[in-house]
Amino acid sequence: MSLWKILFDFVDKERTKFDNVRHDTHALQFEIESNIHFIVDGLAQEISAAEIIKGLETKAFEHAMSSGLRIRQARLSAKTIEGYKEFDKYLDEPSDVLVKNLYMKITVLRKLINVGKFDQERKLKALFRLMMLVHFHLASKSLPKAKN
Repeated sequence: MSLWKILFDFVDKERTKFDNVRHDTHALQFEIESNIHFIVDGLAQEISAAEIIKGLETKAFEHAMSSGLRIRQARLSAKTIEGYKEFDKYLDEPSDVLVKNLYMKITVLRKLINVGKFDQERKLKALFRLMMLVHFHLASKSLPKAKN
């Protein structure tokens, strides 16, 4: 095999890897943003927390997990969470850990609802805040300044 073929194959493989990371990251960002809008609209229309939780999408996450959760890896920085002490516990966590944590909470809330624990308003609000954090983190943006 020629040196050019080896180099071409290597570059092609790396580019494919990069494209997959970008695709999975964008798909997760879209799904998370869609879920954020669904929660806001659902609460505005006085839909129960249980019904909102049941309606949250997880397909992009499931697809990403089945392919190894190839997403942009960055650690949560202090700049992203400035003014939000509740998120200090996530400081320096990598993107995949934050995403898994978010979807784990969705899974747990769904299971609680399935066993009859329908009063999940407080946990829905906490889930919403975590969704906002992960969404802004994946977009490499800081959370809006907290109002005191």
